[in-house]
Amino acid sequence: MRTTKVKLFQLFVLSLIVLSGCKKDNIAGGDDQQDAAKLNYELKYSEQQLKNWKETGSPFLETQQKNALNTKIEAHIPSQGGVFEPIPVGTKAYGPHPYQNRYWSMVRLKLAIPNISTPNSQLRSRVVQAINEIQANTNVRFYNAFNDPVTDPTWGFTYPNVHIHVSTDAKRGSSFIGLQGGEQYIYLPITATKEFIMRALVNAAGMYNEQQRNDRDTYVNINTANVDPVNRYQFDKITSNFYSMGSFDFNSITLAGSTELSNNGQRSIWKKDNTDIVANTTLSDLDRGFLNYFYLPYIARTDTYRELATTVYDGNNNILTTQQRADLEYYINNGASNPGTSGRSPIVPW
Repeated sequence: MRTTKVKLFQLFVLSLIVLSGCKKDNIAGGDDQQDAAKLNYELKYSEQQLKNWKETGSPFLETQQKNALNTKIEAHIPSQGGVFEPIPVGTKAYGPHPYQNRYWSMVRLKLAIPNISTPNSQLRSRVVQAINEIQANTNVRFYNAFNDPVTDPTWGFTYPNVHIHVSTDAKRGSSFIGLQGGEQYIYLPITATKEFIMRALVNAAGMYNEQQRNDRDTYVNINTANVDPVNRYQFDKITSNFYSMGSFDFNSITLAGSTELSNNGQRSIWKKDNTDIVANTTLSDLDRGFLNYFYLPYIARTDTYRELATTVYDGNNNILTTQQRADLEYYINNGASNPGTSGRSPIVPW
């Protein structure tokens, strides 16, 4: 008989220490040489989400049950998620509680930046580079949904998509956190760098910005008087319904630089030793571990078989062996055989 669930746990459960917050105050414990500091990246929340955040400590309604978006995560529910259950333990990153269903199987993108000018073409090229870099280093997979219908032709539900557009503001870009359901958007300044785009993409994949951690005051100083008023909420802590793994990650691509969101050129965030924070340009090992824990590298198919890419990472960023990968694919398909490549979706170039 093939590897059982228990054996899979033994294969893949990792030696990390995870701390998860379910309630308020439960602390978990390129090629383009643009000047990134001149670009303003905004993490978007709806008015209702901002209201929820102010009232409950979380943008996603005050309470939350498994497989629901509007109820409470009760204290008895463990913060387990991803394939490698029970939770691995250790230092990773920060995002919504996994029971909120804000993680994708494959992140569906509609790249709506027309090739009408050289700057547009260069921006499209940087988007593709960002996509490729994330896919090369994590289990996250982006699906080109540009030619897909708005609704499912059989069941009639609206597909969730992330539309990527050029921002009307040359210095400001924005994205939402995780899977929202329905249509959501990333807006990019025409001069957005690859790392700027990568931050937007990992936010869309479900990562909060590092400075929003509930325990951030242990590691950084923040002066909101120096923050552009429209971005002050980006320094508000997420205090409930979060999933936090380990200590503060100064190398995270989601961490704002000291003057990145400043309204006056003065520091809005800096380290406890009084040194500046420089915005990072690549995914940290902890960023990768977070994404690798919550995602599997699926190959898009037209049938119901769950096929994995050749390279699969575990939550420690280790590549699974050929046998481990085969056992995992067997397990997630309940023992069904791979029906072959004929069921794969056609690859649509970006």
